Amino acid sequence: MNLEKICDEIMKSDGEITLVAVSYRADYSFKEREGIKSLQTKEEIEKSLADASLRWVTRRSHRTLGEPLYAMAKYEKAKRITAPLGRYGIILCAVLPNSDAEKIATKIIKLAKKYSDS
Repeated sequence: MNLEKICDEIMKSDGEITLVAVSYRADYSFKEREGIKSLQTKEEIEKSLADASLRWVTRRSHRTLGEPLYAMAKYEKAKRITAPLGRYGIILCAVLPNSDAEKIATKIIKLAKKYSDS
């Protein structure tokens, strides 16, 4: 799975996305939007991906609600969208704080399905 290509496609899908980080099994990749000051170091992005993966496992355990599609958190400086990449991967996106996160999440889900392993 070409994680850099996935990051590029997601980044191009919406101008309000400032960071895309993708992990799949033991691999990961991330891309930040040029011209926007990074809010996290490389190490913090890696930790965020690991934490998001653990939280996603917990979300999947709530079967009575159905399969989780995405999660969103709003922070002072950004919104963060987390979505699955198949069964073994996770996509983490930071978007501008006043963006329409649900609209962006829909785009991310559509792109993730293109690369999904199920």
